[in-house]
Formats: sequence, C-alpha cells, structure tokens
Amino acid sequence: MLKRILILLLAMPLLAQAASSTFSLVDMQGKTHTLAAHQGKWVLVNLWATWCVPCLSEMPELEALSKSRDDLVVLGLAVDGQNPRRVAQFAEKMRVTYPIIAGDEEMAKQFKPRGFPTSILYDRAGNPVLLKEGAITRKEIESALR
Repeated sequence: MLKRILILLLAMPLLAQAASSTFSLVDMQGKTHTLAAHQGKWVLVNLWATWCVPCLSEMPELEALSKSRDDLVVLGLAVDGQNPRRVAQFAEKMRVTYPIIAGDEEMAKQFKPRGFPTSILYDRAGNPVLLKEGAITRKEIESALR
C-alpha cells in the first residue's frame, strides 16, 4: 500500500500535466465520447498505434476488462493517422469491441503522450487517477479501480 501511495505521489505532476479532462472523441460508429457523457463510470483512454507491438499485446486484456465491467468505459485512440476503414479492420482482426477512435498524433497531443502505448484512467468524477506509459495490464487497472 505504501508503495502504491508513493507511486501516485510521484506520478501526480505528470498525471495532471498529461491528462486532458476536456476531451471529445468520436468513435468509428460516430458516437461522441466525453467524460461528462460517461459521468459515474471509470474511463480508460488508451492511446495506441497499429505499428506498436506493446500496444497490440495489451489489447486482449483491455478487451476482456471492458467486457467484464459495466462501470468502466475503455476508449482506444489509434494515433497513427491511418484510414478509418483500415483502423476498423485492424480492430476487428484484434477482436476489439470497445470504442475505437481513428485519430492521429495531432489528436493525441491533448493527452501529451511521451510514447505509445499510453493509458489514462479517469475516476467516476472525471479526475485522472492513473497514467501509464508503456503496456498496461488488467491487474494494474483493476488495482487502481479499488
């Protein structure tokens, strides 16, 4: 527990700087996602790219987590500027059913990532509570949800 508190304290400046609490993302189905639209739920924004091996390795865990929790919304922001149809085909191939946004690096800048993948978890009130640069695991997310 002490280790977790220390990690949170050290990450707070980065978290506050990186996490945009005013985002508006439109997924491949045309649905707009904002923190206000998901008020009362946890929201995980995962920035990824089709060429990023660690990004792809975490997707099955994010998918399983998304399906197992009604109180969590997972949003996948593809940052590589690919054609939306290609991103949709890629997500389908990866068997991802959570909302995917076909974005680009410009869109990702609002989250100030320093690399990919980057995941930001917002609590039920819309406050950023976890910033993970690099692949994230289901266990790490579930730990933060407690």
